[in-house]
Amino acid sequence: MLHTVRRSVYLMLPTAVIAAVPATSASAASPPPSWTNLRVLDCGGDTVEASFTPGGVFTSFHVVDSSDVIVPKHVEVVFPGETEPVTTLDVLGFRANSRETVTCTYVDPDGLMITLTGVR
Repeated sequence: MLHTVRRSVYLMLPTAVIAAVPATSASAASPPPSWTNLRVLDCGGDTVEASFTPGGVFTSFHVVDSSDVIVPKHVEVVFPGETEPVTTLDVLGFRANSRETVTCTYVDPDGLMITLTGVR
């Protein structure tokens, strides 16, 4: 019986999450005012202004004035005063050579040099 209860909770969870997410337009011109996490990314020579949700840097980057989203799959950080990168996100099974893959860099307000590879 406990197994059945757990299964029911897991089956209900996606519905609860969907119900908790507010409906928004995927083609919003700019991020909501509560998203103060704007970053200027250098994506292979293309400058992209994007924001990420208050949930953090490992969430999707929403490209300003576009419906594009950059989903990080591999992130490396070089801390101020250091030269060696530290991997902070590495999604198992991600293929960095896919045609949808983009690599972007930016400097965090705290001086961290971030390199992210993801899907756009």
